[in-house]
Amino acid sequence: MKKIPIVLNTAALLALPTLALACPVCFGNADSAQTRGTQAGIAALLIVTVGMLASIAGFFFIYLRRRIRMFEESNGGSY
Repeated sequence: MKKIPIVLNTAALLALPTLALACPVCFGNADSAQTRGTQAGIAALLIVTVGMLASIAGFFFIYLRRRIRMFEESNGGSY
């Protein structure tokens, strides 16, 4: 009983191949709203990802600098 929708959907896609066409991004229509929206979404995700990675790297950089400074102060200025 659950296979009937799958069979019907497959038959519809085979009978009308235009239903199975890809989005404008795949066709290369750079002026469509869907393409601009996809690009904006990718940019937003990249900004968040790069921001998080940069903040983690900055944390460890500052931690390492403070650690070296504390080590130098405890050893009388020699590294």
